[in-house]
Amino acid sequence: MGEPSLTNVSSFAIGGNINTTDAETRSGPKGHSLSHRPAHIILQNPKLPDWVKHYASWHKAQRRRYLDSKTPNSTVNADDVKFLISRCLSQDKCGGASDRLQDMPYNLLLANRTSRVLLVRWEKPAPLQNFLVPPPDHGIDWTCEGDIYDALVTEGDWHLRGKETNGRLRVVSTVRRDSGAPIFRKYENDVVGHKIYHEIFRLLFSPSPSLAARVDTTMHTLHLTPHQYSSVHLRVKYPVRGVDEHSFTFEKHKHQITQWATNAVNCAAELHPNSTIYVSSDNNDTVGYLLEESHFAQHYIDATRHKKHPLVIQLVARDYSNENEHVAFSNNREADGFMSVFEDLMIM
Repeated sequence: MGEPSLTNVSSFAIGGNINTTDAETRSGPKGHSLSHRPAHIILQNPKLPDWVKHYASWHKAQRRRYLDSKTPNSTVNADDVKFLISRCLSQDKCGGASDRLQDMPYNLLLANRTSRVLLVRWEKPAPLQNFLVPPPDHGIDWTCEGDIYDALVTEGDWHLRGKETNGRLRVVSTVRRDSGAPIFRKYENDVVGHKIYHEIFRLLFSPSPSLAARVDTTMHTLHLTPHQYSSVHLRVKYPVRGVDEHSFTFEKHKHQITQWATNAVNCAAELHPNSTIYVSSDNNDTVGYLLEESHFAQHYIDATRHKKHPLVIQLVARDYSNENEHVAFSNNREADGFMSVFEDLMIM
């Protein structure tokens, strides 16, 4: 499925982001067509390194032991249980969704290497659990709220950017690791020999019920069938090549954007001729251009109405009348205002 991969979430590369879905498998909570495969199925994948499977069960046991040790009159000793927390607290500068999520497989690798329980806590713009939740069946429970949060607060300093290998530190935390994704990619190439990013991401995250419902509705409305569409994401407001994110306008950069958009769709079409392509962007005018003005749109009209151009591309998108809120820059603190960001993420 279109969960965040190293390209989907992290790069938002100029020229567009392309993800094809026909090699992916989608299943999950009943009624939702775009949820992850059950975690216990992922853990049976023979291509998944043994340490991932071991860590999943070890993580569960250590988390439980720590919580048990905090109950009244407990005789459980959990002094050796330590934590690595990926955080975005109210005072932190965390970046957007990409900055926060792209390094999670690396964080898992690091947590395993240093024998730490990996947790995630977002306080802004809203708790991550509004959008993504641990898979219910043998998934890794990274949530940091309720009893475990209350207990960890009493542990003192969370040692931001502390040394994870320092066994004297109960809690070490990180806001973002710009180098995390490249390091993990190198690990995949040099050690594993094949990609495991998707599988690890699936062990950590599945859509929340409200997000899954939205995604399912959009998939149904757009007639998107799992395994039978591709996706293009255009991160056109990224601050490169003269683009300033805060003063950006589509008209100001239209010449560049139309070139990037055309290139992205052409790449997707080359991979999957005659496919439906789901289009998303951080700028709604860019989506509108592709669906309403581009030559791809005109060719599709000619093909469907006038029976011309037998090789055509159908571009589709969710409602793009409102632009995506930026997770880092928006002053909005209502979770619903950011649902479209994660909706695109799941469908891609």
